[in-house]
Amino acid sequence: KIMDSISGKDPEIIRTELMAKARNIYCELQYNFENLAKQAKKAHLRAMLKDFAEEAGRDCMELNYVLSKKSRPKIETEEKHLGMFTHLISTESTSLTDEEKVILNALKVSDSLRNIFSIMSREYRDEKIREFFETLSKHEAHRENELEQLYDEIIVQGQW
Repeated sequence: KIMDSISGKDPEIIRTELMAKARNIYCELQYNFENLAKQAKKAHLRAMLKDFAEEAGRDCMELNYVLSKKSRPKIETEEKHLGMFTHLISTESTSLTDEEKVILNALKVSDSLRNIFSIMSREYRDEKIREFFETLSKHEAHRENELEQLYDEIIVQGQW
């Protein structure tokens, strides 16, 4: 249901607060991937996690810029989520390799963010808020597509 704000706050104040929370999510994501990279034993797994952390860091910086300049985010987006390995997101098998666990955990995070941002984009009548969260949802679709391609190359095709 699309509604005006429950709080009665100005939509621009709400948008700024929501953008700051989204930025914090990406900053925290960067920190979490950096910590996981420090714990990884295999060099290529550590490199993958560092790449995930750097991407989340770029997202954090971009949203910081958007907050300060009141502009639109300039991040990679996809109109469609491929969903090639969505069925694996709920996998809890103990027989997964470290690489599979890392990629599937990243997929889970990205899928959750995509869904949350998609829901948020439909919750507000304000066009700027809706566009902001649609963009973030499409960004997560882009990230998921990249992670699924990585999963296909590493796990399915065994190219690494």
